[in-house]
Amino acid sequence: MPQRPNRSTVQSAVNATAARVGERLTKKIKAVEAERDGAYRERAHLVALLAALTDDAVISYARDVEEPGWQIVYLQLGGHQASWHISPRDAELFAHVERVDVEDSRAQWDGHSTEAKYERIASWTADLAEQCGPACAEQHTETGRCEIARSR
Repeated sequence: MPQRPNRSTVQSAVNATAARVGERLTKKIKAVEAERDGAYRERAHLVALLAALTDDAVISYARDVEEPGWQIVYLQLGGHQASWHISPRDAELFAHVERVDVEDSRAQWDGHSTEAKYERIASWTADLAEQCGPACAEQHTETGRCEIARSR
């Protein structure tokens, strides 16, 4: 009859298995975090571009984040506010945006939800596409703004 392993042998095997599982989970977590951070960096590039293309963009420090260095960029898109938190690692992308004090009226969140923000963006995008299609690209000024759409 085979011998039963003693308690310390079983515990050693369990510990070794737990260590291997822990290492795999740690690697997976790091990979997921890197993917997330890459997506946020990509988003930050696009928001920085949008800020450069819109009037009245401002950035201020985020009062609602305890970690130092976080900021919020506020844009006016089609007459509605849209805002995004900006990580300290992405701050340099927004050097072209006017920095304002947290008390500045332009840096006050209007209460929009994430869903409302993206509904506003979709509506504004549809309006721009209707007013300013590829046919008028030659009429854009050096700022990139469409003079034809502005006059409609």
